[in-house]
Amino acid sequence: MEEESERLVGEMAQTIGPSVWWGIVDACIRHGFVDLDELTDAEVIDAALLGFMDQTDSTAATVDGEVQWSDDDVHIVVDHLDALLQKAAEAMQANEHWFAILFYATWLEHWVNQVLMSLCVRSGVPEGVAVALVRSCSFNLKLKDVWKSLGAEPIEREYLRIMNDLMEFRNGFVHYKWQARTFSDKDAYDRRVEEVAVSAQGLVPILGDLEDQLLFSGRRKALRARLGLTE
Repeated sequence: MEEESERLVGEMAQTIGPSVWWGIVDACIRHGFVDLDELTDAEVIDAALLGFMDQTDSTAATVDGEVQWSDDDVHIVVDHLDALLQKAAEAMQANEHWFAILFYATWLEHWVNQVLMSLCVRSGVPEGVAVALVRSCSFNLKLKDVWKSLGAEPIEREYLRIMNDLMEFRNGFVHYKWQARTFSDKDAYDRRVEEVAVSAQGLVPILGDLEDQLLFSGRRKALRARLGLTE
């Protein structure tokens, strides 16, 4: 059985590529389909693949004794998190701090929603209810009441302050909520914009570590490495 599992894992990884393969593992872990406390890294990957294949095969058609997948049998979600961070980094390098704020804030919203959806599903909240919850709650409510109600440790106050500053400046930029300022205030305000962008940049790895501990038991890097992926 173990040899068969290894063979299937190897074949599947070669067929779909490590990035897509990681997407399957990532989704299984986020939904709580594999027990990280009981399995080694290799066993987690095996369980994710076999679970994916079993679930897909169960909905696919069988023709002449062979499973035939159609486009309706496999669904994918496009994750923009890495692309948003890349755009934010490019804006920072160009000293375009307003655009950096825009991309970091959008990344933050995606990140918060993704983590909350994972926590909801793990807590037994139906997916439709979880989606409605994420869409209807304010940003602050998500980070405080909803976050804690799903069993996650409260986010440190300093990090919450950085997030709130980032969202406030992003909203001012997107919704054109400008305030008239004197020439003498302009330099100080520009420095403040840069400070918010730099703080957001520093927050990204902190939230990445938080998510790793919360959802992956600190094993995300090791699991990705088994698939030949680096951070």
